[in-house]
Amino acid sequence: MSPSYDRLFKRTTAGIKPGLEVISALLEELGNPHQRLAVIHVAGTNGKGSVCAMIESVLRATSFKTGLYTSPHLIDFSERFRINGEPIAEAQLDRYIDQMEQVADAVEAATGLRGATFFEISTAIAFQYFADEQVDIAIVETGMGGRWDATNVVIPLLSVITRIDIDHTNFLGDTIEKIAAEKAGIMKPGRPTISAPQSAEVMRVLEKEGPVQFVDGASCSVVQQQPKVHNGAGSSVYVAHQRLKIETPSRSLPPINLPLVGEFQRENCAVAVTALELLADLLDIEPAYKKGLETVRWSARFQTLCTDPLIILDGAHNPSGARALIKTFKGNYPKHQIGFIFGFLADKDAVEFLRILKPRVTAAWTLPIVAARGTTAEHSAAQAAVAGISAEPLSVADAWNAARSWASASPNRLICITGSLYLKQMLATHLSAR
Repeated sequence: MSPSYDRLFKRTTAGIKPGLEVISALLEELGNPHQRLAVIHVAGTNGKGSVCAMIESVLRATSFKTGLYTSPHLIDFSERFRINGEPIAEAQLDRYIDQMEQVADAVEAATGLRGATFFEISTAIAFQYFADEQVDIAIVETGMGGRWDATNVVIPLLSVITRIDIDHTNFLGDTIEKIAAEKAGIMKPGRPTISAPQSAEVMRVLEKEGPVQFVDGASCSVVQQQPKVHNGAGSSVYVAHQRLKIETPSRSLPPINLPLVGEFQRENCAVAVTALELLADLLDIEPAYKKGLETVRWSARFQTLCTDPLIILDGAHNPSGARALIKTFKGNYPKHQIGFIFGFLADKDAVEFLRILKPRVTAAWTLPIVAARGTTAEHSAAQAAVAGISAEPLSVADAWNAARSWASASPNRLICITGSLYLKQMLATHLSAR
């Protein structure tokens, strides 16, 4: 990371400050670059990144110049800002950081508003970068919530809401209805909204906010024909992708090999395709579904990192994500013994997450998370004990070596790294050596 990033990152100590006054003032000083963008705005608890990635990949395959803004990053800050799938160059990003901090400081001095946060400046960078590069369409993921999220200054072509569940209760509320109300804040009058299937409580909240089209089997049918199993290094067997048959009211697509594995990705795919069908009508385009979906890439979502031993990375970090992970293991690796490497942020319901995974835990190790809301390995091990799991707290290097040694003892064993998206960054040195 560069000195410019290090300086910007210090603004995370201000915490999360919901509200649109600061980001609006910052963007106004910049000439409101977000108003020059055609935006697809995506909120939700789980699946936001995957849906964004699928929509972006199909639009890029359809010859659109795409911008993609997501968070958090896994390894490098530049990952958050992509044009046509490529992260922004580091030198260019440093220039934007310097520019935005100068503008933010000037706005603070002139208006008396609080200082801009890390995420607000990041969001301003994304809008300015995409406007400067004249992207045809920008896919923008909310950071957290929706109503007071810094991204919610846009008037989108359409809004997309993925599955909503309990998460970020310190900021969004302690009930599913309160959380849904915050996510529903991205819905805009006169602009269509697509939603993943939701619980009855969430559906009522969204429908109160405005008209919404819920994805179901009638609007988009995504059926797995068969998982694609490959032989890996050694004697391991792994699932590389899922072969899908996708049908909408207006088309039946040829079989598609989706490289994102898991039942939850079939739902995400249905949401993305439904949104793209609506966009096709709005823009009079023919989406390149097969090319776009078969070439989509999105890290840390049931991602096979290596096959000898078999190691899977999944960014699940809440109970809903844990349930999806359990289903995916049942569908793809029903008989494997699984050793888990866990790490959690302090504001996550780690105990419930671990209780859900407990039936598939054969061995477990915990890591420290070095982040603003990080926890120690010992704290995570104590949470595992409450959930009925015996986990050994170790350093990153020791946990990595212990897990690999354990998994290498049998071809029927695999390692799953889960609990936080920060784990990929924590293990980056070891993963790059594979």
